[in-house]
Amino acid sequence: MKNKYFWLLGAMLVAGTFTFTSCSDDDDDNGATGPVEPVNFDEMGGEGFATLANGTKISIPVPDVDSDHIGGVSIYGNELSVSISEYEYDGEKSSSSNCYISIPEYTASKTVYENVDFSFYESEETYDRAAQTWNSIYTSVSSINNGTRSADNPKNRVTVQRQSDGSYKFVFEGDISVSTNDIQNQGGTANATISLEITLPLAASGETLANVSSKQSTFPSFTPWLDGKKAEGVMKITNSQLVKSGVLLWYYDTSLGYSDYENLKAQAVKALGDPVNCYDASKADAGQEWTDIACSYFYKDHKFIMVSYCPWRYEEGPDYQLPYGWDAIRENHAARIQVHAFEGVGFDYENLINAHW
Repeated sequence: MKNKYFWLLGAMLVAGTFTFTSCSDDDDDNGATGPVEPVNFDEMGGEGFATLANGTKISIPVPDVDSDHIGGVSIYGNELSVSISEYEYDGEKSSSSNCYISIPEYTASKTVYENVDFSFYESEETYDRAAQTWNSIYTSVSSINNGTRSADNPKNRVTVQRQSDGSYKFVFEGDISVSTNDIQNQGGTANATISLEITLPLAASGETLANVSSKQSTFPSFTPWLDGKKAEGVMKITNSQLVKSGVLLWYYDTSLGYSDYENLKAQAVKALGDPVNCYDASKADAGQEWTDIACSYFYKDHKFIMVSYCPWRYEEGPDYQLPYGWDAIRENHAARIQVHAFEGVGFDYENLINAHW
């Protein structure tokens, strides 16, 4: 529990106007910050179906969004996007599903959009021990990618509503393309209609920047930074239901090496203590030269840092790829060096650790 102390100081036995100054002291001096308000995941997610011309209904069970499957809406520039997925594997059976939405001309003042890019894919593979083969079934539902798509002849319509808690509700209707093991429709022609509702949290909204040469005051204060270097790709998170704030720094400079990674790692250790997960030269045999990807994750008091180094990553400039959307937080070798820092994390930090070596 935090205790707050306040004093009022004033000149005594002095005639005239009194001037009072207030100050405060906080006995919680470790710099801790609380998490964002928790998301009510019971209200998230959705379901729907596609109806074929013969009346057959194809279920569209969108992937779960909960404390174990973190994701949601990203808004950067004039685009709203969603990319959520789920995967399970037990050795003899695997199942996966993903859902993608893109609205390139999104604006908060508009609620109805036509010809929105949408896709849902679900697959399940089961191992047949006798035949020693995998048997697969799948369902694919996607927006129309051929034929006439115009304002006069829309193929789908989506209503986007921002909810009072900050989440977003999507209501889909109109033409859709469906393919399954039994329904081959790879051309993407309309062969069904869709009825689908999804509610998702706001995962990330803010701005992307290029060629940032100094650490900004809007970054989390504990963000590691390479002095004298330039972060060619930057993504700031200023609005989110999952974190209070955050930043992704992607350095593409091919002159950067393992020592720069160690510099950033040392800053992260100073800020949050020893890493909670690490894969670098500290795990190598004595005397071994480290030439592989390196990555360290840190967490303390709802603060999170990821630092990574990829020696073989090479990108042509000057138009480098900028980190974009919530999915970018899962990357750890998209640039020569990456730094991700989040404050006020409102979920299990292990969701931010990606074993993508």
